[in-house]
Amino acid sequence: MIVRVGTASWTDETLLASGWYPPEVRNHPEKRLRYYAEHFDTVEVDSTFYALPRLEVVAKWAERTPEGFLFHVKAYSAFTGHGLEAQALPKDLRALLPRREGHLAQREVPEEVVEEAWSRFFGALSPLREAGKLGYLHFGLPPWTEPKPRSFQYLEHLAERTQGYLVAVEFRNPKWYVAWGFVRRELERLGLVHVSVDAPPHPLAPPRVLEPTHPVAVLRCHGRNAEAWKGPHSKPYERFNWRYSEEELQDLAQATRTLAERAERVYVIFNNNYGTQGVEAALGLKRLLGLGPPPWAKGLLP
Repeated sequence: MIVRVGTASWTDETLLASGWYPPEVRNHPEKRLRYYAEHFDTVEVDSTFYALPRLEVVAKWAERTPEGFLFHVKAYSAFTGHGLEAQALPKDLRALLPRREGHLAQREVPEEVVEEAWSRFFGALSPLREAGKLGYLHFGLPPWTEPKPRSFQYLEHLAERTQGYLVAVEFRNPKWYVAWGFVRRELERLGLVHVSVDAPPHPLAPPRVLEPTHPVAVLRCHGRNAEAWKGPHSKPYERFNWRYSEEELQDLAQATRTLAERAERVYVIFNNNYGTQGVEAALGLKRLLGLGPPPWAKGLLP
C-alpha cells in the first residue's frame, strides 16, 4: 500500500518548545525543515489558512526538502467561509476592506479581495508545483456549514476554480454524513477527495467514515479530546490536545489499511499539534504500518 504519514505543521510553537528538535536545529528554519524531512515524507502547511503564502517563502520550502517530499497546503480562510483577519492581508488588499483591523466574517469581505487572494494563493504555490512537491489543497469547511443547496454550489465552484489541483474537502459538521450517500456521489462527480476524520465521540464532531471518493484518500487525526471539542478556546491547539494511546494507534493503523484497500494512495495527517503529541503519534503509526524512514534518509536518494 502507498501510505504517507505526517503532521499538520512542522513549526507549531508548542512543538518548537517541546525539545523534539535538537537545540542546534530548533531556531534555524532551514535545518528545522530538513530535520523534519529525515523522519517524514509529507507535511501539511497550516500557516496558509491564516495568511496568504509568500512566493519567496514557498520557494525555500521547495529548495530545503528532498525530491519526492510532499507539502499539502491548507486553503486560505477566506476560501472556506471562515472570513479573514484583516491584519494578515497585504496592505494593498487591506485597504479594500470595510475595516482594517480584527476579524471579518465572510459576508464582510469584498469579492474583489477574495478574487485577488485566489490569484496570489495560486501564484505563491508555483515553486511547489514546479518541483513536483505539491500534494493536495485542504479545504476544511467550518462547523456551521451544513449540506444545503448553496453548500453544494460552493463545492461545484470550488471544483471549477481548482482544476489542475488535487483538492481535499473536510466536513466539520456531522450533518454532512446524515445523507452521506448523496454527498459521496457529489464528491466523486466533482473529483474531490473526501477527508476522513478521526475525532472525539462528540455530538458536534463528524463521525469517522472511511469511504474514499477519489483514488487518493486522506485521514486527518484530530485527537479524541471530547471535553475540549466545543470550546471556547484561547488557542487553536486546545481542541486537539490529545496524546494517542498505543491501542488508539492500533485502531488508526487498521483504519489506514481499510482506506488503502479502497484507494491507490493514502495520506494520514496528525493535527493533534500540542508539543510532541503529533510527531510521536505519526512516528507510532509509521511503526505499526511498517513504514521506515523516508528513502532519502536511508541514502537511497541524493
